[in-house]
Amino acid sequence: MMRPLIVLAPLALLAACATPQEQCLSNVTQALRINASLIAQTQGNLDRGYGLETEQRIASSARVCYERQIDGDISPNFCDVPEYRTVTKPVPVNLRVERETLDQLLAKRAVLERQAAAGTAQCRALYPE
Repeated sequence: MMRPLIVLAPLALLAACATPQEQCLSNVTQALRINASLIAQTQGNLDRGYGLETEQRIASSARVCYERQIDGDISPNFCDVPEYRTVTKPVPVNLRVERETLDQLLAKRAVLERQAAAGTAQCRALYPE
């Protein structure tokens, strides 16, 4: 469930550079974009028959590091360097619940599309370009 928010985070940064109309349009369509992302995720779970979960894994590897000694000499030494990996793994899902969730998201999309259309018209009226 965290993936849609992560995907939308860069958009929030770009919104800071947007015109007032673009910011307004982004705000009034945000719920619709999140809904579309959740629909895609849920449909993917149904198509695959399982969900996907990402997690960060940390492993360390020994590497040669060079350290400056008190006398100024540089000597090689072994040091542990953390390595970060993002791993995607399958997780079981209840397909009946996923279908119900998809049906609810699709029903909500119609409402959100109407709200976004009204909000878009209002943004264009308030902030003409």
